Amino acid sequence: MRMFLTLLALSGCTACLAMGKPLVVCLEQDSPPYSTHAGGIDNSVALAVADSMGLPLIIHWYETDAGDEGNPALQVNALLSAGKCELAGGFAMAKNNFADPGGQKFSLEIAAGERQLVVLKPLAPSLPYHAQVFTLIWSTDRPETPPANLDDLQGLSILVEENSVADLILMTHGNGALRPSIHHVKPAGDSIFNTLNNGEADGAWVAQHRFEAWKNQHPESNLKASVWTHDFAINLGFVALKSNYQLLERVDESIEELEDDAELEAIFAAENLTYIEPRQPYLMPPLSARLFAPKN
Repeated sequence: MRMFLTLLALSGCTACLAMGKPLVVCLEQDSPPYSTHAGGIDNSVALAVADSMGLPLIIHWYETDAGDEGNPALQVNALLSAGKCELAGGFAMAKNNFADPGGQKFSLEIAAGERQLVVLKPLAPSLPYHAQVFTLIWSTDRPETPPANLDDLQGLSILVEENSVADLILMTHGNGALRPSIHHVKPAGDSIFNTLNNGEADGAWVAQHRFEAWKNQHPESNLKASVWTHDFAINLGFVALKSNYQLLERVDESIEELEDDAELEAIFAAENLTYIEPRQPYLMPPLSARLFAPKN
């Protein structure tokens, strides 16, 4: 993880600095369409929550660490446990992410070449503020024929980023029935869309928002999303230390207000993205092959 960059985001007025102690939120940098220095869904929701609470906002940027444990959830825990921020946005609402760490430690980079060994603390979730779903993107030379289910992908050439959630869904479906159809690509930026755009496969299996953001940047492309999405969804929200329950209560109130006032939909509409309402249960089981295994 590289040296942190900190950005002060004010809600349109310099007087906001007098409103109170800033709300510090950790966001992953360079993670479009959710969080980037130029803007994103998580940025906008964090600012709306801070506005609702009457506080200025400081975004504490971090880059996912590929070294050490290499676990994004543990890294976020370390940031919160070390006091780098009070909340982290865009956090997956999975039960295993909120298990008691039991004194586990994480080596957190706090500056270039400097690390701090952090004792991890229990976390607790806010209400989720949106969900992520997965869909099929058709290539330019294939008519849009929405599949009724994943079985309809058999016999096609489908791109998927290796070691991703999308990959796990396809690889485990039907006890591996789709494996002959799967063509893995490295999870490197827009490569999956560029490969599909070049006609090298029939389709690509990706998160819906990933494609919508790419399409916004490439309106000339003939790639199209299927109208069908998979039933599985990942709820995303804020996370804080479990001991910071009073802050989480205020955050939940703000999220409920944003939802009731249709402001969450407006935030997504401003980014030309589809707002996907969180689904019950808000906390999903641990993300593993067992989650997608056929039910007997």
